[in-house]
Amino acid sequence: MESYQARFYDSSSSAPDQVQVQVGSGKISVVGTAFSIPFEEITLQVGGHDGDRFKLVCERQNVAIVSEDRKLLAAIANAAGGTELGKQASLADHKIVKRSFNKALYWAVVAGSIAALAITGYLLLDPLSAAVATMIDPSFEIKLGEMLAKTDKLDKKSESYKRVANIGHKLVAQLDKCPYKFQFYVKKDKEINACAYPGGILIVNSALIEKAKSNDELAGVISHEIGHVIHRHTLKQALHNCGLITCLSIISGGVGDNEKIEAAFALAQKLESLNFSRTQETDADLTGLALEVKAGYSGDGLVEFFKLLEKQENALGKGAAPLFAMLSTHPMSAERAARIETELKRLKAEHGKDKEASGPNADSGK
Repeated sequence: MESYQARFYDSSSSAPDQVQVQVGSGKISVVGTAFSIPFEEITLQVGGHDGDRFKLVCERQNVAIVSEDRKLLAAIANAAGGTELGKQASLADHKIVKRSFNKALYWAVVAGSIAALAITGYLLLDPLSAAVATMIDPSFEIKLGEMLAKTDKLDKKSESYKRVANIGHKLVAQLDKCPYKFQFYVKKDKEINACAYPGGILIVNSALIEKAKSNDELAGVISHEIGHVIHRHTLKQALHNCGLITCLSIISGGVGDNEKIEAAFALAQKLESLNFSRTQETDADLTGLALEVKAGYSGDGLVEFFKLLEKQENALGKGAAPLFAMLSTHPMSAERAARIETELKRLKAEHGKDKEASGPNADSGK
C-alpha cells in the first residue's frame, strides 16, 4: 500500500509530527501506529499561502493531518468515491490544479512583461539619449568633457603633441560654425587607440602616433574623432550607458541639476571604450573625410591605418588583442571601407584634389 508524506497535529502537542499516512478501506491510517480516522469523520479543507495545501480534520478526536501531496488527494477521491469526502477530495484536487496553472500563468505574464519592458527600454534608449543630448548646452558639454578627461595628466608639450595638435587644428579650421573649442592631447599608453570626449577634447595614445606611418593616417584617425564630437556621438553613447532611468530623470527634471548629470556621467566615464553604432561610425567617417580633403590630406589614411592594424593583428594572433583596442571599438568592415572610398572619390572630384599621401613629418612642427 502506498504511503504519503504528511504532518500530524493533535491537541496534546504544540508541534506537528512528520508522518506517513495510508489510505485504506474506509479509513486513513498513520503508518507505524494503530491510529486511524474513518472517512465519515473527516472534513477536508484547502488552504495554505499558495492554495496548494489541504487539511484532513477529525473534530471527534481533535486531530488534523496536513499535506501538499496531490497523490494523497487522488487516493482519497478514489477510495472514498461516492461519499462526501470523495467529492471534497476531487473538488480540492481540481482547485489545486487550477491554482497551480494560474500561478504559473501569472509568473509567465510577469516574466514576459519584464522582458517586454526591458526590450522596450533598450529600444527607447537611443532616441531618449539623443533627445537628452539636444537638451544639454554645448558649454556644459565642454565642462563635462573637461571633468571626465582629466587633462592635467596628459602631454601637451612633446613633439608628438605638436604633431597631433597641428593636424587637429588644420582639420578643425575646415569646420563651419562650431560651438566647440577643440583641444588635443597625447596620452602615454601602449594601447593603440584614440578617443573623443564631449565638448571637443581629443586624446591620442602615444602608441597610435608611433604606429601611424604618415600624417595622412593620423589625420584620418583624428578627423574621425572630430566627426564623433560634431555629431555628439560620445555624449549620446555616454547617456545611453547611464541608462533609461537617468535619461528619463533628466528629461522630466530638465538639465538644471548639473551635479546630477555630472554624477551620472562619472559612472560612465570609460569613454575610450565606447562602441558606436554603424550609423554613428558612418557619420563620423563622412564628416572626417570631408575635413581631410578640405585640409589637403589624402583622405585614405583611416582605411590604410586600419589595414595596417588588421595585418599586424593577424600576424601577432590573440596576444595582440590588448594593443589593438581600436579594432574592437571602431571595426573597419569591408562595407565601411568601400563606403569611405566611394565618398572619397566623390569629394576629390568635387574639390579637384588628387593629392599624394603626405610625408610623415610634413606637419610635425608647423
